[in-house]
Amino acid sequence: MNTQKWCDIGYNFLVGEDGRVYEGRGWTTLGAHARSYNHISIGISFIGSFTNRAPNSAALNAARQLIACGVPRNFIRSNYVLKGHRNVNPTSCPGNSLYRVIQGWPHFRA
Repeated sequence: MNTQKWCDIGYNFLVGEDGRVYEGRGWTTLGAHARSYNHISIGISFIGSFTNRAPNSAALNAARQLIACGVPRNFIRSNYVLKGHRNVNPTSCPGNSLYRVIQGWPHFRA
């Protein structure tokens, strides 16, 4: 927020290892998380650094439940495509360990 001079978090949601989902911009406000993809995506960020370790099961389950919650409410299409940040912008996000996990999730496409 300080670097970009934003008044809020650019992601729509953040997921903590406490198993909670925190609302950033929410379902209906355009995110500022993935240049050129913001208008067609929901940005979900995991709180922490996941290069050398994956998030715990509480965080992973919370993220999956968030996605599952968005589909029947029409915030996420039923035929959605799941991508890591690195698949749409030049970054190492979401970290190698987390990236390996989400590659195994349904709907993942690099």
